[in-house]
Amino acid sequence: MPCQCAGVVDEAVIVDTGSQDDTVAIARNWGARVYEAPWQEDFAAARNIALKYVATEWVLVLDADETLTPAFAAVLPDICQQPHWLVVTLLRRELGVVPPYTYVSRLFRRHPDLFFQRAYHETIDDSVLALQQREPHWQIGHVNGVAIVHSGYLGSQRQQKQERAKRIMRRYLEQHPEDAYLWSKLAGVYLAMGDLEQAQQCLEQGLKAKTLPPAIAHELHYQQGNLYAERGEWQEAIAAYETALKTPTPEMMHLATYLRLADAQKQLKRWGDALATYDRLQALDPTCALAYQNQGALLLRLGQVSAALDKLHQAIHLLQDQDPAEAQRLTQELQAMGFLPA
Repeated sequence: MPCQCAGVVDEAVIVDTGSQDDTVAIARNWGARVYEAPWQEDFAAARNIALKYVATEWVLVLDADETLTPAFAAVLPDICQQPHWLVVTLLRRELGVVPPYTYVSRLFRRHPDLFFQRAYHETIDDSVLALQQREPHWQIGHVNGVAIVHSGYLGSQRQQKQERAKRIMRRYLEQHPEDAYLWSKLAGVYLAMGDLEQAQQCLEQGLKAKTLPPAIAHELHYQQGNLYAERGEWQEAIAAYETALKTPTPEMMHLATYLRLADAQKQLKRWGDALATYDRLQALDPTCALAYQNQGALLLRLGQVSAALDKLHQAIHLLQDQDPAEAQRLTQELQAMGFLPA
């Protein structure tokens, strides 16, 4: 997205795969080099076409519905001075979805042996690992804080994206049934669509994999917990979430797991456990408004009014920036209950 990267990157390369609006003209007006290619139902193929036109030493990949945070843009030049970093994992915030954060390999050196794989949820990770085996001096870097904000799941496009994701992943998995990562992602799509039987089949396929990297194991057990929760099997859901939390993965990947775990604990009236889970979540991410909001509601239910209002006030404060409409709704609800002046 050239207007977002202006002044941040040396060049902007865009591959347009069939837009029907003024995308191409706008991009060129902002100074981007735009190339056109037919859409092949393959996101990796489109990204690899773009890589052929990049001339800079480093590559930063963004979609049209993603933006850089100012904090990350400020440190980007220093990151690219690291002599032994091959790729940098970036934290991406997903607006409107749970889990709210994902790690993505979107900043990397331009290298002929680095390329995207998988038709959906495409990644360079496999090629990175293969290159490291041949050239072990290369390192994977990590940057603290949110680098990318993704808004693509907001609005009315979610169902359309789910159908496209299901179609592309199923076709890919017919040829690559060993890909546990995509089985976990497809399970998540089926869960969102309410198809629990298909979700279970996907999880069973994913868990059959001979080797499961920690991040993929975390995703599979997390989705397994969600499946149990949809069925009302709360004890099994708790066990699956706790297994996911034990995987040696970055703590920020566990935010949604903590939220779901607390929900399951509340279903079994394990109030103390749920409150403790919210405390752990807030310590991990002090900006997670939903953790304060849900804990406040639980404390109010338990009659701990003062503690509840403290948590709910913190939630409103955070929501004023993150989701103003929800902040207003929560404020009005507390006013109707007599806890805030009208």
